[in-house]
Amino acid sequence: MIDFIPVSEYAHYFDVTVLCMVLTAVWQCHTGSVLKKETVSLNAMWGVLFTLILILYMGLRPVSVYFGDTVNYAKGFYTAANSHDPFSWQWEGEWLFYNLMQWFARYSDIHTFFLLCATVYIGSLWLAMQRIFKGYYYIPFLVILSMFTFWSYGVNGIRNGMGASLFILAMTYVNRPPVMIGLCVLAAGIHKSIYLMVGAGTLTWFIKNSYWYLAGWMACVGVSYAIGGRIQAYLAATNLMGGDDRFSGYLTGDNMVGEIVQMSMTFRWDFLLYSAMGVAVGYYFIFRRNFKDEYYHWIYNTFLVTNAFWVLVIRAAYSNRFAQISWFIMPVVLIYPFMKERFWVNHEKMLGYALLTFYAFTFYFNIWK
Repeated sequence: MIDFIPVSEYAHYFDVTVLCMVLTAVWQCHTGSVLKKETVSLNAMWGVLFTLILILYMGLRPVSVYFGDTVNYAKGFYTAANSHDPFSWQWEGEWLFYNLMQWFARYSDIHTFFLLCATVYIGSLWLAMQRIFKGYYYIPFLVILSMFTFWSYGVNGIRNGMGASLFILAMTYVNRPPVMIGLCVLAAGIHKSIYLMVGAGTLTWFIKNSYWYLAGWMACVGVSYAIGGRIQAYLAATNLMGGDDRFSGYLTGDNMVGEIVQMSMTFRWDFLLYSAMGVAVGYYFIFRRNFKDEYYHWIYNTFLVTNAFWVLVIRAAYSNRFAQISWFIMPVVLIYPFMKERFWVNHEKMLGYALLTFYAFTFYFNIWK
């Protein structure tokens, strides 16, 4: 356990480190070196080292209320550790996470368990970016690290983070369906929200017209603004997640504790603006720059579908839990075209401006505010 760093400053040190990494990348962009072979190789090596350091830093954190639901996971872990019942494999609900926790509670310790969680969360995202962008993975991975919710879903919404990371990794195995399906099954075994991501990915794989998804997203914004409260109340009463009371709890705020980003039960224009950044970037490259990349269209459409669901429940007490389902996909939507094709003569400088724009919300929310 890392206990020599004040827990009150733990997340801040991560935020400042990412800020320095973003500024360094922007400097590389403005010197024109960011996509040169030597810089790419250096960044790739640093990316590996930083990933390992971050896994240890996040995974070996103390158990503290400063890390949100970490204390609730620890409570469940210690309850299992003190149980005299033998370990038995369960297949119900979020079976994979439950079984991992039960096994580690009986045969290991909580810090090793959290280290495993951090490895799955961060390692899956690193591997996914490496598979999509090869040696150029560092900048896309940095965009993921600079999401304003990245830290929170490594220490607070742990299951959501692990499951979504595995799903992002699954999307990189689109040409190997057995592996992709297997990873989706594992992801859903960690958090049920992955069923929405899988459903969205399946829908957009067969129906590929981005225009319709974009129009649908815009329609959801209007509908949510007009009658979103009624839609939210209906969904909370429908038992949509098959008996899981957490779904209605996220919508209404009942019995929820440990959340870092407390929702205010209002129409979240700030979070809608954040999501609109991904919508606008995809629109620009697909419709204005005629970027024809089937894989990117699939990712963009999946983002639109999952984000549209969140828009419908945008007033929920913990709507960020639903927004995060799409926000995990958004970094790839934002950075993919920049890394796959040159659109401007000064492409590197435009990439630098884009990185600053992508990071602006995080800087405001995590450092400035």
